[in-house]
Amino acid sequence: MAYIKKIKVYTRKSKNKDDKKVTTFRYQVGYYDYTGKKHRKNFEDRKAADVFKSQVEMQAYRIKAELDSPLKPNLKYDDMVEEYLLIIGRQKKPKTISREISVFRAFRNFIPRQIRIREINSSLIRHYVKHRLEECGVRPATVNAELRTLKSFMNVLITHEYLDKNPLTRVKMIPVAKTDPHVFTDSEINSLYASIDDQNYLDVIKFFLHTGARREELLPPRLNWNDIDFEAKTVRLTGKFDKVRYVPLDRTAYEIVVRRRQNTANKYPFDFNYHYLYKKFKKYLGMAGISKGTMHSLRRSFASKLIQQGTSIQYVSKLLGHSGIELANQAYINIVTDDLRKELETLEGYW
Repeated sequence: MAYIKKIKVYTRKSKNKDDKKVTTFRYQVGYYDYTGKKHRKNFEDRKAADVFKSQVEMQAYRIKAELDSPLKPNLKYDDMVEEYLLIIGRQKKPKTISREISVFRAFRNFIPRQIRIREINSSLIRHYVKHRLEECGVRPATVNAELRTLKSFMNVLITHEYLDKNPLTRVKMIPVAKTDPHVFTDSEINSLYASIDDQNYLDVIKFFLHTGARREELLPPRLNWNDIDFEAKTVRLTGKFDKVRYVPLDRTAYEIVVRRRQNTANKYPFDFNYHYLYKKFKKYLGMAGISKGTMHSLRRSFASKLIQQGTSIQYVSKLLGHSGIELANQAYINIVTDDLRKELETLEGYW
């Protein structure tokens, strides 16, 4: 039930510190919503507080008697997606929103056309997972990513009182065997370079390998010529959450940007569309006879080579733009362990 509490409020008539405080009163209405969450609302006069308290109690009674729903209207799935996009439109980056929309579209193609948001249950989600795996041939890791997107979507709807529970809480993720990304060997790198027949693609692939940049950090509009300091021989990379880091350029990377800067037709250091670049990269891998590897493997190879050559994992973590050294430790624990094992083998000669 709701209650009214009389509380004191102290104010000053002017900004003069010598003036005495004036005591006024407010009437605070405290109440619990249907989820058990406590709320408070203040009023200047008792009558307004009484009216609000009566309205809260009447609404609670109607919900308890199932005369009213505590939730907002039970909209159709399509309408709910539009509402969600309005809510989070300014909170997420366009790339993230685009990825989420593709998930919403895949789910829309499976569920009944006129289904309403509160009709979506755990059973329907499980059938969707089976459909994606068996009929669509989607990888388990991708299906798990879709489930995380849908779960986040439902949580936002709970926050905005369209749902009272998330149907995905009882849906388990698909077990996926964790595999470390491929790290290119020296011979594979040489074979890859030999297969590339276009200097522009050779430049960008080499630059990825010599800076350890993430895939989006070297492409427009993230990287432009102002991000390259030719005197200091460094590149400014803008990573996740717009976090900036500076990476020194070795001779190979520096030669690439100097040469490309002399070409006035280059609006950006590397003016590529990522999806097309990735297709070309996979084509070159095939021509080189390399069966494994992605663009991210260039970043992994950069870090692995530095660690193997004795660079501190703390410095490697800074070059990669990790939020903490723990990420680098987890990613490259095998290399570090092998190096430690070699160090410990020196004890054999003494003991």
